[in-house]
Parts: sequence; structure tokens; C-alpha cells
Amino acid sequence: MKFNEIVSITGVSGLKRVVGKRTDGLIVSDLDGNNKKFVPSRQHLFSPLDNISIYTYQDSVPLLDVFIKMKDTTPPDANSDQSTLRTYMESLIADHDQHRVHLNDIKKLIKWYNILAPYNLFVKEEASEEASAE
Repeated sequence: MKFNEIVSITGVSGLKRVVGKRTDGLIVSDLDGNNKKFVPSRQHLFSPLDNISIYTYQDSVPLLDVFIKMKDTTPPDANSDQSTLRTYMESLIADHDQHRVHLNDIKKLIKWYNILAPYNLFVKEEASEEASAE
């Protein structure tokens, strides 16, 4: 499983892995590979995690880069108070845009990190391709 296979789907809890594509939707499974099902694009929106980024005042930071930074820290509980969550976000990305990065975004970031951390997906694609070529 690779980071670019993971999607968030509106109306479906948690994160899913894309195992197949059809013209009218995606075939997804749980991250452990169980419970495959078809999710129609007429009823749901798909957000691949590799297309998501965190707003900063200058540009944006890809979600994978944020997750890689989070590996070196201990994230707070996603239900912590606002000041704790903002302080943690500032420790990750000091210049994140506080008007566009909402508290719910930070909570979702921490929840997604906790879901994905056991799968060891936080590796840059170029680095993993170079390692496999050697």
C-alpha cells in the first residue's frame, strides 16, 4: 500500500484504500485490505490524500510532508483544547495560515496521522523508488 492510494470519501467514515477504478466511481477497501466495496462518484466526493495540502502564508505544504514532520513528534489528542492544537500546528508549520487552517482541520490531521502511522506510509515517493532501484 502506498500513500497515493489513500482517499477520504464524503459520507464514509475513516480513510479508504483505492483498489480499483470504474468510470462511475471507485472500488475501495479498508486500509487492512478487508471489506471491498464500490463507492459511486454520483453520491460521493473523493479526496486523495496526496492532493491535500496545508495552507501557509506563502504557499502550501503537502500533507505527506506534514505527516513526515509529525513522525518526530508526539501529537496531542485530537480532542485537546484549541490552544494546544494551535501550538502543536505552529510547531509543525510555523507559518500556517490560521484563518484558512481551521481547528477541525487540525483535528482531522491528527486523526488521520493516528490511523495511518501503523502502516508506515510516510515516505517520499522518489525516495522509495530510488531504494527499490538499488
